[in-house]
Amino acid sequence: MTLKRAAAYLALCLLSAQPSAGIILLQRDALTKCLSNAKVPYLVKQSPSWAGEIEPYNLRLNYTPAAVAIPTSVAQIKAAVGCGVKNDVRVSAKGGGHSYGSYSLGGENGHLVIELDRMSGVTLYKNGTAKVQPGARLGHVATQLYNQGKRALAHGSCPGVGIAGHVLHGGYGYASRTHGLTLDWLIGATVVLADGSLVHCSATQYQDLFWALRGAGSSFGVVAEFEFSTFAAPTQVTSFSIDLDWTKQQAIKGIKSFQNLANTAPKELNLQIYLAPGGQTIQGVYYGTKNGLNTALKPLLTDIGAQITTASTMGWLDALEYNADGLALDQTYPYDQHTTVYKSSLVTHALTQSQIQSFVTAIFANAADPNARHSWFILLDAQGGPKSVVSQVSPSDTAYVHRDKLLLFQFSDSGSGGAYPKTGFTLLKGFRDSITKSMDAGDWGMYANYLDTQLDSETAQELYWGDNLERLRRVKSRLDPGQVFWNPQGVSSTE
Repeated sequence: MTLKRAAAYLALCLLSAQPSAGIILLQRDALTKCLSNAKVPYLVKQSPSWAGEIEPYNLRLNYTPAAVAIPTSVAQIKAAVGCGVKNDVRVSAKGGGHSYGSYSLGGENGHLVIELDRMSGVTLYKNGTAKVQPGARLGHVATQLYNQGKRALAHGSCPGVGIAGHVLHGGYGYASRTHGLTLDWLIGATVVLADGSLVHCSATQYQDLFWALRGAGSSFGVVAEFEFSTFAAPTQVTSFSIDLDWTKQQAIKGIKSFQNLANTAPKELNLQIYLAPGGQTIQGVYYGTKNGLNTALKPLLTDIGAQITTASTMGWLDALEYNADGLALDQTYPYDQHTTVYKSSLVTHALTQSQIQSFVTAIFANAADPNARHSWFILLDAQGGPKSVVSQVSPSDTAYVHRDKLLLFQFSDSGSGGAYPKTGFTLLKGFRDSITKSMDAGDWGMYANYLDTQLDSETAQELYWGDNLERLRRVKSRLDPGQVFWNPQGVSSTE
């Protein structure tokens, strides 16, 4: 064999040994050529701002996209999705980027990420409806709706969270018992589908898509524009806290009293228990005066022998800022906040006495152990109850299935600089299992916006969407059989 032939043979062997690398490069080049021809701004690995653009909110989970498209119009969003479809590249929309699993970066390498944060416009109309671009963040939406006409939406308290992921999977917050979830105010959406088409969905158009968007939306397309109804911004918002330092027995009684109140409280009362190794706080918002708050909380306060620590009545925007943990309310591009965290969740009916005892035993055992991890906290929200607006909607009316559940738990544990130990996963699972181990399958679920990255795909889907999963899979099979809009825990098709 001549030297020339040997070199050619070696090159052929190397290429054969690494087929995926060659295919990926060709695929990426075709993708970026398509984006360039469509005049869609984009970044690739060699771009100067690449590292900052793909840095995840949760530093624990990093993924490398094939490219990042940065559209500034609906037409460019449509063109970008079309380029992904044409070149067999999965597509992930990145609105606020707050996915705890970094799913807005794909949840795996090689996706076309559509970065939407340059599109954050909010337009309020005279009839009280609003159009919101998909890159807007909650605090910006709230500020604009108020400034343009003193209107409001129900949403969460973190101002940097993107409206897109929030509404598409639920949208729970301090106004939910009073005004429902964010998705309950969605009246229409303009969506780019897996075939590259642009459609409008509502209660009368593409009804199955509109149903699926409200609870499982990231699996069905890229929303290019949201349409919401709004309500008059409240003028009297009373934020409150009740600082506690419970013993184990007091905690058992306190949680029992808390869920009793959740079953009887007026819809104006929104409340949660913050639990951590160093103590507990009952906190929340009452839509009304301090006198109204005192009346609403009296059964709980009497039962647990406590009193209100702080209570302050203010307007809507001031209350949002008050509950934003020191963060600026009106946040837009550029946005550069990051954390290292593991989350899990739980939605349940009222707990039995033995379930409360089991849960409290688990958290107090951890708190008493000097060698245990003490970087966790738990939020226990009163989501439901007969008077909660969340509960007034049937679980099958939207893809968000947990309408009949009373309690919503968020379990959280922090790492540092992207590093997180395996013991943290075990810790939070143990807290959750202390409650669910005595429950039947189907009696509890989990909230997709507090996604748990440790769940396999099938388990996650069953816990996030429960009895709605079968219908969601039928819609997915019709609209996206090729899994263009895929993430590790998204709705899978039946095919």
